[in-house]
Amino acid sequence: MVDARILIADDEPLNLMLYSEILKSGGYSSITAQDGIVAVEQALCVIPDLIILDWNMPRLNGLEALKKLKSNPVTKDIPTIMITGIMTSPENLKIALETGAIDFLRKPFEKIELLARVKSMILLSKSIRELQEKYMIIERNNKFINTLMESIPHPMVYYNMEGIIIGCNHRFIECIDLKMNSIMGTIVYQYWSASENDYHRVKDYELINSRNDISYETKCGRTSRELIFSKTLYFNALGEPEGILCIMTDITDLKQMHNEILESKKRELASSALRLIHISEMNNNLICELGEISDHADKKGKELIRNTISRFGVSSSENVWQEFETRFANVYESFYQTLNQMFPDLTPGEKKLCALLRLNLSSKDIAAITFQNSQSVDMARYRLRKKLNLNVEENLVDFLMNIN
Repeated sequence: MVDARILIADDEPLNLMLYSEILKSGGYSSITAQDGIVAVEQALCVIPDLIILDWNMPRLNGLEALKKLKSNPVTKDIPTIMITGIMTSPENLKIALETGAIDFLRKPFEKIELLARVKSMILLSKSIRELQEKYMIIERNNKFINTLMESIPHPMVYYNMEGIIIGCNHRFIECIDLKMNSIMGTIVYQYWSASENDYHRVKDYELINSRNDISYETKCGRTSRELIFSKTLYFNALGEPEGILCIMTDITDLKQMHNEILESKKRELASSALRLIHISEMNNNLICELGEISDHADKKGKELIRNTISRFGVSSSENVWQEFETRFANVYESFYQTLNQMFPDLTPGEKKLCALLRLNLSSKDIAAITFQNSQSVDMARYRLRKKLNLNVEENLVDFLMNIN
């Protein structure tokens, strides 16, 4: 037996018996109703694969029953055949089809005609149900995807290879200050400023050609906010790129906080450098005073003062530099790393000089910190320029400030 249920409504018991026998011979099971009211109730109860309605029935005729069935979301998609022996004009046919009937049979009809029409309608009913099931699956998947998109705490948009927007979340809408229904199907690049437009296109070409996820930092076209754009490709069933998924992370506040901390560290570093210069000058004065005392000391005393000055000078120099270098590294984290990559043959002394010049300290200040005289520092700066391959027009301090 065919796995299909057919509801037949006719006020003539003999007709119901005849139709049931014909359907049974074709392998179909049937449910009967003797008027339109019962037919509607049965349809809602059993959800048949096909409904056959006689036009002329008491209480609720076939056309009225059809209207009720088509107005109910539970039964509106069930294929319905209207049969009649009286309402047989072309105008009647038009009315039945416009009301929602999928086919129309005039009495009397042959057994083979009824079975042919039923077979065709059952196939249609099966196709409709399969489409509905697929639609429900798609609907559930879309709901899940939309929920997932809205749960992302950052603006998100995805678009095809031509840049046409397919979908986005509300945070993206808020970011560009537009409405959801006004951006679908538009070009995503138009929402960035003209100066950024080409940059985003180039990055997308880079993503498509390399097929490796990319991230880059830039500003949002409609605001002054700093954003990190993280992009990845999504693919079709054949494994070919179908579009780009983009998530934007706002780092404006984070960068501002970072800059404030960095500026605070720079002030601390500058203050530390000034203190170290002051301490170095005091140490130099102390060493000079010890030297003057040495003129009035005996041989043993002079030897003791010389050893003290030597040890004190080395120890003070190392302590001063260690404290300074620690603070410097906290502010310019990658300065030494970049410097080593660019000029791997620099000596430790030359690296120290680079760091001090990076702060725009004068030769006199550098001399105080490193326990040298200004002439020695000037000579060291000259040798450093040559080692860094700077031409006459290039400023040494400006060059070092651009590192990092």
